[in-house]
Amino acid sequence: MINLDDNEIKNLISIDTFNDTSLFAVSVVELPKYEVLYVNQAMKNIMSDMTAHNCWEAIHGQEAPCMWCKAPMLLANLKQNIHHSQSTMDNAYAVYEHFNEVANKWYQVQEKVITLEDSRDVLISFALDISLQKDAQSKLIDTHVKLTKQTKALEEAQKKLKEQANRDPLTNMHNRRYFSEISEKIISITKRSKDPLSLIMIDIDNFKKINDTYGHNVGDEVIKLLANELASTIRQSDVAARFGGEEFAIILPNTDATNAFIFADKLRENIENISYKDKKDTIKFTVSIGVDEFNHENDNNVSASLNRADKALYEAKTTGKNKVLIFKH
Repeated sequence: MINLDDNEIKNLISIDTFNDTSLFAVSVVELPKYEVLYVNQAMKNIMSDMTAHNCWEAIHGQEAPCMWCKAPMLLANLKQNIHHSQSTMDNAYAVYEHFNEVANKWYQVQEKVITLEDSRDVLISFALDISLQKDAQSKLIDTHVKLTKQTKALEEAQKKLKEQANRDPLTNMHNRRYFSEISEKIISITKRSKDPLSLIMIDIDNFKKINDTYGHNVGDEVIKLLANELASTIRQSDVAARFGGEEFAIILPNTDATNAFIFADKLRENIENISYKDKKDTIKFTVSIGVDEFNHENDNNVSASLNRADKALYEAKTTGKNKVLIFKH
């Protein structure tokens, strides 16, 4: 390696960079030969081969010019500025981060190409060890990623818990609380649009007898069969819920009482044809259904319409069961 005794180059570098305790690893490389003219002690401490002449081999331990080398770009910029009669001091530094595999450390590198009075072009490089900062940054990113994942997992868990709180555990249908909340929102919309809206109440006929005769497990299976039929029958805009026991409710947007009756009676017929096979018996069941159309002028919430549908349901029960009745206003 050539010893640096060129006063011009020395003047280009602050005197403290020659101190053995300098934090900056400094190198001066002659272009286009890429021959190392000078390195300070900090650079020597991370060099691959101090006996080599070319910078890629001496400093980085490469067998050919480094792919990340900024010297060609800086040299081209320098020549372009000279061609346009600009001062060489206007050339921008190249600043970048680089991982030195020899030293196993991260460095922030600042470089510039300068033309000496004897017309030689030299690349001056200052490298500052930023490994601690990069490690801290990496840990911070890892922590952020972990916190993001934990937050997302917590949000998903909360969402799942909220969904579970709105579901009936036996049938996985919406429960009464969710039905009440969503119905008020639907009604708020329909009151503005004045579109028709109906509610129906459904109850399994003679359900106590089914439980007493075949047991509660069979009763649960009957409830699930009804729930599956409701889920497969309602439209995407409809909302069905289990109110508790053998009682269910459905809200039907954009549906008047007449069409709600047609829907409900078809549902009743479908349920009448459903059967559950126990070990020995084939169990069939029916439902009674009450229908009411929401009154935009007098009803302020879903409760009044639900009560009327429930009264129509009670009348269907007491007048023969397995039928659909519309509440008579």
